[in-house]
Amino acid sequence: MKILLIMPNSHMHVLRLGSFVRSMREAPLTLTTLAALAPDELDIEFTLIDETVSPVPLDGKFDLVGVSIMTGTADRGYHWAEHFRKLGAAVVIGGVHATIMPQEASLHADAVIAGVAERTWPQLLRDFAAGEMKQMYSDLDQATCIDLVPTPRSDLLKRSRYNVPNTVMATRGCRHSCEFCSVPAMWKGYHTRPIAHVVDAIKAMPGSLLGFNDVSLFDDRQYARELMEAITPLKRKWGALATADVADDDDLVDRLAASGCKFLLIGFESLNGQALRGIGKAFNSEQRYRRQIAALQSRGITVQGCFIFGFDSDDKTVFDQTVQRVAELKVDIPRYSLFTPYPGTRLFDRMEAENRIISRNWNDYDTMHVVFRPAKMSPQELYDGFRRAYRLTFRMGHIIKRMPGFKLRSVINLVGNLTYKQFVKRLYNEQRFAAPNSVAGEDITCQK
Repeated sequence: MKILLIMPNSHMHVLRLGSFVRSMREAPLTLTTLAALAPDELDIEFTLIDETVSPVPLDGKFDLVGVSIMTGTADRGYHWAEHFRKLGAAVVIGGVHATIMPQEASLHADAVIAGVAERTWPQLLRDFAAGEMKQMYSDLDQATCIDLVPTPRSDLLKRSRYNVPNTVMATRGCRHSCEFCSVPAMWKGYHTRPIAHVVDAIKAMPGSLLGFNDVSLFDDRQYARELMEAITPLKRKWGALATADVADDDDLVDRLAASGCKFLLIGFESLNGQALRGIGKAFNSEQRYRRQIAALQSRGITVQGCFIFGFDSDDKTVFDQTVQRVAELKVDIPRYSLFTPYPGTRLFDRMEAENRIISRNWNDYDTMHVVFRPAKMSPQELYDGFRRAYRLTFRMGHIIKRMPGFKLRSVINLVGNLTYKQFVKRLYNEQRFAAPNSVAGEDITCQK
């Protein structure tokens, strides 16, 4: 049986030098985990394609094609589903968007998987081999499924095409419930993987650098402490996502550093307390950001700080204020995004009830397009301010101002900043990033 698994192009930051292609992110786990879940009794030849770094084999002959979609890659995923159905392959679609909108996904596929795949994917493969594949498979029971996560088949991806080729998962879900976040729609509750399983997965990985792909690795502080203690002897260097308040726990931060933590991506989101309260993230506080950042940096941990533009309390002054404050805070590698109401979130429901959604073209749902009417500026003003903030933040003078002196960490951070500097050129030059149908002051109709 020949099976093709595809992650459609998500337009992540990619370095291209001739034939050399490298994603600036960690290697994805979805496809390699699906391959590892295949039942041993089935004779399967897998081809795995992350379209961000590898071309899809257009004329390939496959018995079954699996496509994993997020909202921003849904239309691209539907394109590939239709393409391979025309070539005679059966197609199954899964992922976050398929979980939230299974009926839409079913219009483009022979089968849909909603929720996690540890039980449903092996069953689908057995059903397909027997000629009995169903149209819908669903499993939202993360509490027991997390124990079934296998060691991924990372040998099936081109490791050289990722800045962080090793990826591991230790937890699922999040104990917070931010208005804009689709995690609660996909994963109910917060669940931890047995630490012995995590350690075994890390031991199986070649090289010293790895990334945790968990959306909130440190929600269970006791589990986090035990995990840090268990991975310290492995002598790996690693990074993860975290909420800012992790830096308030000095003991935990010491354990992070001792276990090899070198970078954290932190969602600061806003400098405005009203905005933070409005999205359900009042546990963030701008007054603590400087101390939190310093606590991590003093232990050699790089801070990639994320900020969002477009909250209802934001006006046209938010862009310059944020750029200035990012410099003062000395955020190692800043990242900006646009407030985006993803389907399945409380934000989407609110924006829809207020008739403020201006695009239903899923291609626009990548946090780089304005897809709703802001409260205190026009869509075009939001988009132009977002781009200007990126341009100002990644000028060399601004980058140097945030550098803590000449250290090894500074050199590594400089490379990260220069990568974003290249992204700014794309942001200004590529039509893909343009705001949908946006002309300042004009009414904008919904797209389908």
